[in-house]
Amino acid sequence: MIKLKNILVGILSALILVNNTLVLAVLMIPLGVIKFLIPLKTLRASFTKIIIKIGELWISINSSWVIYLHKPHIEITGKENLNGDSWFLSTSNHQSAADIFIVQYITNKKIPMLKFFIKYELIYVPVIGICWWALDMPFLKRYTQKQIKKNPKLKGRDYKKMKKSLEHYSLHPVSIFSYAEGTRFTKKKHSLQKSEYANLLKPKEGGLAIALSNVNKIKELIDITIIYDSDNMGFWNYLCGNIKNIKVFISKIEIPSKYLTEDLITSEELRSDFKLWLNNVWKEKDILISNNQFNI
Repeated sequence: MIKLKNILVGILSALILVNNTLVLAVLMIPLGVIKFLIPLKTLRASFTKIIIKIGELWISINSSWVIYLHKPHIEITGKENLNGDSWFLSTSNHQSAADIFIVQYITNKKIPMLKFFIKYELIYVPVIGICWWALDMPFLKRYTQKQIKKNPKLKGRDYKKMKKSLEHYSLHPVSIFSYAEGTRFTKKKHSLQKSEYANLLKPKEGGLAIALSNVNKIKELIDITIIYDSDNMGFWNYLCGNIKNIKVFISKIEIPSKYLTEDLITSEELRSDFKLWLNNVWKEKDILISNNQFNI
């Protein structure tokens, strides 16, 4: 049961988060519109850098109130792997909305700002959707087999749109982030999937493959593993400061050069091989989680 003090912390946390978002959105959205209207790619890239600075400020403010109000104990292993102004692919296990705050906290200003794959429908979320657009987050629009069967012209359109949205990432270093599990881990989902991993859902290679096939400057994967000391992974529980102890492991993995090609999307053999490679990364992650669990 959440105590009154924690409820007040949760309310205060939510208010600060909302106000931080609204205030910085006032700065970010006009710059995003101006950038959109500029025809020169290089000039647009300059505006992107300014907008990213605002995004980094948003992350810094969020990290500050979390540390002050929640007083969490975050044990980080592998900080040295977060260095360099280069192009990275990144992923993490996914258990809670709190994961986003954790990965942003540990990566902010250490590597290029994370660009999360976001479902296209979320662009319509008031304020924050436009902020994501201004920050050049890649919006992923998927078509179901039923939609493609009804309208064959839709086949391949999602990939073409994603390719277009990623093509300017070669202008400046970026870190493209994709939750390989595709959804948050729950015991129910784990059971329905019949996942071979004790602590993870099965990884999906789609988002990572799209990034690698379109941004050829990516050479390394930043793999983040988060372990919490709580069974209640709800966002409200996080805002109330009830998730105190967190372990984070960061590893940097060199991506085999054979996957750094557009053929990763078109070649079924290469795609299958990449999936096996990702499964091996997931096996190591699963062992890491098993060996470092909290005693809940």
